[in-house]
Amino acid sequence: MDTLLRAVLIVFCFKYAAFSDSPCTIELECRECIPDNMPLVTSHRSENGTITAAAGDEVVLVCSGGKFLAYPLRDTLTVVCKQGRYRVPHDGSLKHLIELGCQENVFEDVLHEVAGCAPPLQGRAYQGAGGGRVAHVAALCYDADRGLLRHAHLTAARGNDLRLPPHSHHTAPLTLLGNFNHMFDAKNRQDAEMLYSDDARLNRRLHELLKHEPHTFADQTLTAVKLLSPHYFEDQNMRVTDFASNKAAVWRSVAAGNLLHLQRDVARAIRLTHSRAVAVVTGTQGVAEMRTGHHQTRLFLKAGERFPVPKYIWMVVVDYSRRRALAVVVLNDPFVAVSEIKEAVFCDSACNAVNWIHELKKNRNYETPVYGLAFCCSLQNFTKVVTDVPSDLRMNISDFGVLTDLTSDE
Repeated sequence: MDTLLRAVLIVFCFKYAAFSDSPCTIELECRECIPDNMPLVTSHRSENGTITAAAGDEVVLVCSGGKFLAYPLRDTLTVVCKQGRYRVPHDGSLKHLIELGCQENVFEDVLHEVAGCAPPLQGRAYQGAGGGRVAHVAALCYDADRGLLRHAHLTAARGNDLRLPPHSHHTAPLTLLGNFNHMFDAKNRQDAEMLYSDDARLNRRLHELLKHEPHTFADQTLTAVKLLSPHYFEDQNMRVTDFASNKAAVWRSVAAGNLLHLQRDVARAIRLTHSRAVAVVTGTQGVAEMRTGHHQTRLFLKAGERFPVPKYIWMVVVDYSRRRALAVVVLNDPFVAVSEIKEAVFCDSACNAVNWIHELKKNRNYETPVYGLAFCCSLQNFTKVVTDVPSDLRMNISDFGVLTDLTSDE
């Protein structure tokens, strides 16, 4: 009996010791695993969207520009990893990460001056506070009247730090027009969040709009897609892609097909060229259509031709140091007929000559419309058709070559 008891105690102690040495992990892409307003972790770096702290590690959490929900007097909190949870030394409690959220998001989607994005288009920036200053991690040009991202860009430089003009909504003059613009913008954000937060609601809206038209979806559904992928960003900056202004409705087979493959290739390109002046620009063009009876119906998800389903999703990768660029365009139309492909592909595709788009070219699926027909353009040919691009892409592009290969910084 004593031997059996000792064996049980040994097993229990072993299990307890293993449990007490459990690391603390933070999965930044798992919405159910982190607080609604996740603080910045300034003591550890993330790797592939995960922050790992060993048992006994001190983890520093910061609510930049705000306070913790559970500790309204604190904007910085040092916690200790213990048993896979976090010990808060100043009150002795053991907390799950979900209990350690900020009162508001540490990242902001703000109205901001963006070069070449003049009214009625709306310049915006994704930004976060850190190191005593505001860091801009992406700039957008948004069509607020139609509810659609026209284009967004980021840099692969450390911290994704874009050099934008300084701006603060706290110091902006209060005017009747300014107040109206902010009210209109808040309504747009609310509409976008409601529309893109639930794919079932998104598709109910589509079915309702077409219920009186003869059509077939051929088992296709729409899904909300992030145009700027989380994997384009460093560390915790990936969380700026959650803003509704970064989303658009895409057919599911396209989203899970060539659009996803292209985003993976672009993310890999960013990692390979991390220390160089490489920029990524993404955007939309046109309005998707569906054949209803004997005519084509353009797809708008709200009245007043607002929140269109885009016809094209495009990405441009620019290596400024080598003066090379490549535009890759994905057709968001799994229903396109063979007779319509020639008109839909608006440049002579150079994809066969590009050696860094491995995922996209695998099994030649980039040529299959159901996955999102993809084609590659030089910057010169691309901007002849897609004229609504950041101003620096339109300047001095005549001597930009095609970015057919990548050279690693290592």
